[in-house]
Amino acid sequence: MSEQDSLDRFEELEAGRILGDLSAEETQEWQELSKTHGCGSDFSLELTAAAIETEFIQPKAAAMPANIAASLREGMARFAVQEPTSPNTVISPVWKRLYQSSQAAWGLAALLALLLAVNFIPRNQDFVQVPPIARLSASQKESRDLLFTKTDDLIESDFGGTESYTGMSGKVVWSDRLQEGYMTLTDLPANDPSKNQYQLWIVDPARDEEPVDGGVFDIPAGETTAIIPIRNPLPVTKPQAFVITLEQPGGVVVSKQEVVVALAKAS
Repeated sequence: MSEQDSLDRFEELEAGRILGDLSAEETQEWQELSKTHGCGSDFSLELTAAAIETEFIQPKAAAMPANIAASLREGMARFAVQEPTSPNTVISPVWKRLYQSSQAAWGLAALLALLLAVNFIPRNQDFVQVPPIARLSASQKESRDLLFTKTDDLIESDFGGTESYTGMSGKVVWSDRLQEGYMTLTDLPANDPSKNQYQLWIVDPARDEEPVDGGVFDIPAGETTAIIPIRNPLPVTKPQAFVITLEQPGGVVVSKQEVVVALAKAS
């Protein structure tokens, strides 16, 4: 797993921990990734949840499922006893990373929707939790579809596979104004992240002679169609083409383009 994928997974688990829907195995995974990335616990979202509980839910506390109420109370308790860090210690709060990530919208929306909706759950109805992975997949599709309604400067191009990847197809949508885009890839062969990973490159001659890194990604086994968000660290203003290559785990700074997988020319 690349460092970016590991951080994305940690943020996903952190959101699940805040919502109180982690299994025992996921909690252990969260603890291990927390140590790996050196992240201290941040309880800003738990405090928000508690505030919402006080404002909207407490008058009808009897209707709240016991596991949700317990999760909120636990979050309040942890926040109250949190020890201040050393003045020389700088820890990036988890909520800031969530806010800056592509999962921010679904994370906050899920939190608010969950807390406000519990008042309308019948007392004799079992509370069913949705696995974090399902929420993430839905969010990527919804985010891509929402992009069509947010701007009128979309660039849409079809991917064509090279000789070794003629069986794949796909489409890329990109907005210069929002600096946001998504790839929808179908029948792209699964990769082994321990051996190689796919990497997107954005060709923008107006910015640089070298293509701009658009992010490293994986295609899991058995996944026919994947929606991949474009993660460009540098602004792109006039993309001429989008190129997918196969690189070493974690990607590269400059691609030798030894294995070019697919190409989409901007129209």
